[in-house]
Amino acid sequence: MKRRDFLAAAAATAWSASFNWSHAARADQAPAFNRLPDRDGRIFLAPPKEFLFTDLRHINAGDLVWRGPNGNPIPVAGPPEPPVEAKPDNWGVARGVRFVAQKATKEGPIAEMPANVVYSDGLYRAWNLKTNYAGEDLGSYSGSPAKSITVQYSESKDGYAWQNRDLNEMPVSDVTGIDGDGFFIDPNGPPEERYKGIYNARVLDNVGPLWEAYEKKTHPRNRHVGLGPNYIYALFGLVSPDGLNWKLLPEPLLVHKGDTDNTVYYDAWLQKYVLYTRLMIYDRRAIGRAESDDFRHWGPVQPMLATSLADPCSYDIYLNARTSYPGLPEQQLMFPMIYRRDTQTSEIRMYTSMDGALWDRVPGGPVIEPSDPPGWDGVFLTAGKNLVPLGNDRVGIPLRGYSRPHKYPRWPGVITVRNGWATWPKGRLVGLVADQQGQFNTFGMPVTGQKLLINAKVHPGGEIRVGIHNADSRQPSDCDPITGDNLAHNVTWHGQSDPKVKPGDTVRMRIHLRAAELFGLQWT
Repeated sequence: MKRRDFLAAAAATAWSASFNWSHAARADQAPAFNRLPDRDGRIFLAPPKEFLFTDLRHINAGDLVWRGPNGNPIPVAGPPEPPVEAKPDNWGVARGVRFVAQKATKEGPIAEMPANVVYSDGLYRAWNLKTNYAGEDLGSYSGSPAKSITVQYSESKDGYAWQNRDLNEMPVSDVTGIDGDGFFIDPNGPPEERYKGIYNARVLDNVGPLWEAYEKKTHPRNRHVGLGPNYIYALFGLVSPDGLNWKLLPEPLLVHKGDTDNTVYYDAWLQKYVLYTRLMIYDRRAIGRAESDDFRHWGPVQPMLATSLADPCSYDIYLNARTSYPGLPEQQLMFPMIYRRDTQTSEIRMYTSMDGALWDRVPGGPVIEPSDPPGWDGVFLTAGKNLVPLGNDRVGIPLRGYSRPHKYPRWPGVITVRNGWATWPKGRLVGLVADQQGQFNTFGMPVTGQKLLINAKVHPGGEIRVGIHNADSRQPSDCDPITGDNLAHNVTWHGQSDPKVKPGDTVRMRIHLRAAELFGLQWT
């Protein structure tokens, strides 16, 4: 008997040169990359032209240096005799700056817009599954057997005007409650499997062998607590050479109850497929993570992200909405929906990761919340995938709004669902903020252009100065003061754009900020 459904959801892949993203790469080509991190431990899949300050990967923490009366540093081990009064020097310590998640702008409603979008070859594309049941269709709550699934396809040239159509219908058997579907373009797989999908379903027949294999293979700490020998869910996959003609894979990908939200992408640095899925921990929704070498055989689902002790005790992390920044696949982001059980409403937070395994919430509060008073976005919001480039120097993720709380009785026609975009100016998802004086040194940065641009907002009376120096230099930054609000300030030294370095060099930068917000740097 064939068990099947669908593989899901996700990786931001390639971004069109029509948006003048200088780091653009094709979605269907695996990028060239170095298998090892750089000397500071950072991962680059290709020499980057753009550096975003969404996490600590470009910020050197620094440390105190102890100096003698002559100003020379004194080593910690074997210092010269006789002892002298050592003076602390914190010149190289990062200070006076903090990370702040930037609020999104909501655009909508947009008719026929899907919840998960991939941008590839100049088109916005999306896939989702429609299930035909033998009995009443209650979606993920259905108990009657599924008869078939149909892949529905959506396409847009601008992200606003959408055309939708059904693709091939595929018979299924012995499954029900299908949900959690998602799709991605695979830069690694064979041509006949360039497009992949995943979905969640309950298995109705012959579950004993599945449970026995799961129990034998999976340590109790990695088993889904809700599953048992008479109650089995699994994640299923499907593949396509062109995104238009699909076939189901005959066997489950893994036994797991990954309802509602599954994200899969190919990690070119790990050389593995990575899954983000639903977990339940002490009756709270959380996010788990698993890896696979071939998309068909998966390791255990490991707990990865749960609500913080600083959150109200009634909160869940409901959806993962994992993505990456357009053209910078190593710049990993997540927009999980935080479910507030006390009101059955939601908010969207932002998390970042340097490796896809260790995640941290960006300070600054929710980046998306329902409007007050409620607008088109309703009272319950979910963020979709992926983060894609939009016109007018913006990036955005799909957004879905519901007119009623999440578990409100779902009588036909009572709940209105509308979709739109949540957008940010290009590169401005996280700001490195100096309220007064701030400074830090970067780690070594590869030079990949002739001029340096800075994405920053400087408040009245403030400024930013950038200095390019070697690790031992103590000369103050000498670029011309940067003021104003610009996605691409041209950094100049004595009126000249030449930074006196050449492509291929590795440099460290010293950045001073006063009353300013820094978002990123870019070589051009």
